[in-house]
Amino acid sequence: MSVNIDTVLAKAEQEVLRLQQQAEQEAAMAAALPLRFEQNMAAFRQHIPHIADIYEAYQPTRPFRFFCNENGIPNLLWLDENTALYGADPFQSAQEQINQVLNRPFIHRFNFGMSNNLINQVHVQYLNKLCELYKNVGEKLNKLTGVPDSIPMVMMFGVGLGYQISYLYEKCNVKNLLIFEPDLDLFYASLFTFDWHSLLQHLNRENLGLHLFLGQDEDSLMEDLITTLHKRGDFWISGMFAFWHYPSEKIFSLVKCVEKEFYLLKAGWGFFDDNLFALAHSAKNIENRIPFLREGKSISSAYPDLPAMVIGNGPSLDEAIPFIKKNKEKFILFACGSSITALHKAGVKPDVIVVVERNKSTADFFKLLNDDDYLRDILFLSVDVIHPACRQYFNRMGLGFKLCEPMSYLLMRNVDDMSDFAQLSRANPFVGNTGLSYAVTLGFKDIYLCGIDNGYKNSQHHHSKYSAYYDDEGEPIEQLTELVINSGDVPVPGNFGGEVTANRLFCVSIKAMESLLKLNPEVRCYNCSDGAYIQGSTPLRINAISNDFNAIDKKVVLDHIHDNFFSPIEIDKNKISSLMAFDVFDMLLDRIISDWRVVEPEKDDISELMQKHFEYLTYVSATRQAHIHRVLVGSINYYFSFINTIIYTFDDVNMKDDIVVPAIGIMIDFFEAVRASYPKALDFIDDLDCEILEFYRKGSINRSPICS
Repeated sequence: MSVNIDTVLAKAEQEVLRLQQQAEQEAAMAAALPLRFEQNMAAFRQHIPHIADIYEAYQPTRPFRFFCNENGIPNLLWLDENTALYGADPFQSAQEQINQVLNRPFIHRFNFGMSNNLINQVHVQYLNKLCELYKNVGEKLNKLTGVPDSIPMVMMFGVGLGYQISYLYEKCNVKNLLIFEPDLDLFYASLFTFDWHSLLQHLNRENLGLHLFLGQDEDSLMEDLITTLHKRGDFWISGMFAFWHYPSEKIFSLVKCVEKEFYLLKAGWGFFDDNLFALAHSAKNIENRIPFLREGKSISSAYPDLPAMVIGNGPSLDEAIPFIKKNKEKFILFACGSSITALHKAGVKPDVIVVVERNKSTADFFKLLNDDDYLRDILFLSVDVIHPACRQYFNRMGLGFKLCEPMSYLLMRNVDDMSDFAQLSRANPFVGNTGLSYAVTLGFKDIYLCGIDNGYKNSQHHHSKYSAYYDDEGEPIEQLTELVINSGDVPVPGNFGGEVTANRLFCVSIKAMESLLKLNPEVRCYNCSDGAYIQGSTPLRINAISNDFNAIDKKVVLDHIHDNFFSPIEIDKNKISSLMAFDVFDMLLDRIISDWRVVEPEKDDISELMQKHFEYLTYVSATRQAHIHRVLVGSINYYFSFINTIIYTFDDVNMKDDIVVPAIGIMIDFFEAVRASYPKALDFIDDLDCEILEFYRKGSINRSPICS
């Protein structure tokens, strides 16, 4: 076969021309990239200085170089593997990815349901009205398909060279963009290729949020993400989508972490009525001169080897009871919440009882024991927000300020010498968390957890069978069992292998305990519970605990704790009232209500107003009136989440009149109720009976004679 020399020459000439063009493009690229880097660094120095600090003298850990085809688009070549980050046309790849992402129908929204309003709380009352509106009207409206031209939040995993960001903003106005880039080298590369300068100017001009999470791993990701959302507004996660830009093990690991622990972003918000209870109860406890825990006190100073046992009401407490009975004189026993009913029935008297719930039902729960003498000389430890009626059952009490409660902010920001009083860290969401927090804060270095299960293996054995969750025959009380197991659907690793069934709050509890132990590495915590695994603790079977401990002179130890670690706060109710800033609260609510009365019922207008009002709260949080932020922020997050869900669920010509305007009206009514309630905050003591208490087993004075 003859070869057409002209064809060969033509192809060769084309290839030479292509290579010349590529060489020219690469030369131009080589000249342009450093200029873009300097421009981007200047922009970051102005808007996000810590990013500029990271990359001021950065040296990549993995070798790469930039190259381009004749199209002139910079690409990246990893030299160790000789692989390119993108294909022939990085712009086209980025554009196609964004088109695919925006055409997907999925936007993460919240699902709200009606709640029992057992104690007539305005937060629940008006949230239920929103739920009713959504249910009745929502079924008649057309739903949104795909992603609209604006979106509250986007999570992007991987920045690559940044090209997809431009296409994203061309198609969609993103209120808050969260970028997770675990590879510091790649973000460094993007400083040469992507126009961060123009993006930052645009975001600043339009008051849009950008949050960069660089070099993150699973251990630090969620804590940093939660902190960021607290600053910008947790409610934004009620309308968001997420995507990954390029595939890598690190990227997929971060995606999996966020998917698994997304519930943490919606946990612990609190709400208005709960915060009024907190203020009133705390003020009353201070007025009653209940002593508060002082800062810097540690039992290990006087008793360095003293072990504490924190006892919860989990199902594995049953197998621990014989050991506790036999060895109760060798540990300071902290009974957490309802575990007191199990210990009472088993004939064990703890040294300390810890409770945390602020409702009147906490005090009423002690009546179930029908044994005031049993309770009288137990040291009662709790938090500032506990119901004042609890004091009637105990001769000695001590309280600690619960971190992030409104009274803590009010006093710490406004009263001299309040820094002398301690704040209990990671004391939520359950009383087991409070018990562990107290043991750590009091300075115990050897802590044993028993019955701190944070879940269950058998739905009919969800608490200790000795406890008031079970009848006199040891059978589960049906109504209480339904309350416990209805929300239990999350498998978590077991302390001794296998899995345990938990719910979202149990998962939050586990995370809080892990965080507390991480903050206190000097503590040796042994988890003897056959429940969920707690990172930072050492799994230890109850019968494997050392026998080397000596009996403790408990009276001396408890006297030392009560007499030396706690003291009353010298402040009266009138002084607290003068610090409540009623006028500031009223002005803030007046502004919020006035704005919502005139807002246009459009997505962007509503979103901008929600951000504006959240920024009001953020400003207040940095002032002496920070307690106002605490009082309002939880309910603000809930209500804004609901409004956000509504405006990003429907796409109907009638939605403004049928659901958006009525929903705003309900929220205005809620704010009016809040405004009217706050001046009475210090008298807002819970006085309602809780019907659930009727289901618990009632105690009998005829308990085991072993109790002492």
